[in-house]
Amino acid sequence: MSIAAFSVPLMALYLCGQPSLNTRIVGGQAAPPGSWPWQVSLHIYDHFCGGSLISDQWVLTAAHCVQGRDTVPSLVTVYLGRQRQEESNPNEVVRKATQITIHPNFSYSTADNDIALIRLSGPVNFTSYISPVCLAASDSTFYSGVESWVTGWGNIGDFEPLPSPGNLSEVEAQIVGNGQCRCDYSDQGYIRITDNMICAGFQEGIKGPCFGDSGGPLVSKQGDRWIQAGVVSFGVGCAEPKFPAVYARVSQYENGRNIILKIILRPAQLSGSAEQGKYQICHENQPPDQFYIFQGNNYGRIILP
Repeated sequence: MSIAAFSVPLMALYLCGQPSLNTRIVGGQAAPPGSWPWQVSLHIYDHFCGGSLISDQWVLTAAHCVQGRDTVPSLVTVYLGRQRQEESNPNEVVRKATQITIHPNFSYSTADNDIALIRLSGPVNFTSYISPVCLAASDSTFYSGVESWVTGWGNIGDFEPLPSPGNLSEVEAQIVGNGQCRCDYSDQGYIRITDNMICAGFQEGIKGPCFGDSGGPLVSKQGDRWIQAGVVSFGVGCAEPKFPAVYARVSQYENGRNIILKIILRPAQLSGSAEQGKYQICHENQPPDQFYIFQGNNYGRIILP
């Protein structure tokens, strides 16, 4: 794809990450309408993954959600401003996908570079219920323990679908340093955590993304703006203890080395005073079998390399 194919209206630069209806701290419950106006729902007959609006015509999602569908993007319908999967959504706008760009170095076997872009069939007008999220800049640092939020329409448990009417859900997740996350996964023989990933969750498990949440945003608040740090990628089941969920690290794709996020003109900056997660040395088990589950819904699959 040529770089010239990307464009972002100037208004997107000033409205990102500022939902007019999100005025309180929330978590582990249904999200009131307009709380997360960048959240989108991807459908092929039914919801299968989430995504985030990053301009008036582009959506960010996970590569594993759309792999194999990039050749026929019109199969994918994108719902913006949607609150529930059932019943009416008066603030909703619907677009078809006209172009799907998967990161050229995405690996299904390792889950590395699990990031993709969807171009909408037409631009959307920003409202209190539809507006873009800010993306983390290449020099952003997310500190261990920083409060973040994940949103989506995924299951509420391994075998528990979202109850009717399928309201958008939100849940808190704390950033886990890559060193600790790498140890958590490698010591048990799971997939290797790379610098293109970011982890978030709780040691006790309990809450986190699940099947159907793939592609959705992991966001943290900086000042008056919400910054997207990650894209829901994979995990060990749903919120299993000692295994934080793993996300594609957005800041890795803003620095110009990869065309996948060249459409971003002015990403947000992050700062902080908390102690940054330090690298830990741990035993890197690498048995022949790896096991992890992408957090997709109907299209989620168990991987046995």
